[in-house]
Amino acid sequence: MPHCEASSVRPDPESTPCRAWYDGNFTIWWLIGALLGLWFTLYKGLGIVVGLLPPSNGIPVGPVFAMHLVTSILFMCICIFNVFHTPSHGRVYRKVHRLLGCMAMISGVISFITGAVAVWWERYTEDLGFSIGITVGGVLQMGCQGYGWYKIRQGNVGAHKTVMLATFYYSCLIPLWLRIVGIIVGRQDLPFWVQPAALAVGLVFGQLGIRAALANRIV
Repeated sequence: MPHCEASSVRPDPESTPCRAWYDGNFTIWWLIGALLGLWFTLYKGLGIVVGLLPPSNGIPVGPVFAMHLVTSILFMCICIFNVFHTPSHGRVYRKVHRLLGCMAMISGVISFITGAVAVWWERYTEDLGFSIGITVGGVLQMGCQGYGWYKIRQGNVGAHKTVMLATFYYSCLIPLWLRIVGIIVGRQDLPFWVQPAALAVGLVFGQLGIRAALANRIV
């Protein structure tokens, strides 16, 4: 547990005792999303970067795609932590949340740019549906990041929280939902309806996660 000093001043994040590391904004949806996200990025993504796992479409990993994977891993891990521990949990968490948030803003932009270059150039295929869909997702991620930053600069914590939850449940996890069926069955030539169906599942999952977090419910 991080060391935090109590204070007799008004109860704000700078003076309230820190929560234990395990006492965060827990929901079942956050746990499932975190486990799937870490499996998708740390195991699958990092495994591809270091050459332990083959790339899904058989195209060798180039420098642009490698940078995309590394920054995506960083972005995912930061989002998982910052959704779980927020500034109201104590002084240490407030400082860490802000620092990680700045790192996420930078890594998110790099991840989007390198992802777009990879999908339309370095690793281009004729699967336009996937290329367009993943690019639209990246644009929405940039929108969420920018709007969330704008709202916290305005002091609108409620709007910032909602947008950052959407960033985690949609921007981080939608790419996973688009690929998870192909990863599980071990093939990419799936029926045309599979990715839209997986996307629909991801959208519903995200709504459940966001609603539970905003209502302070476990489920």
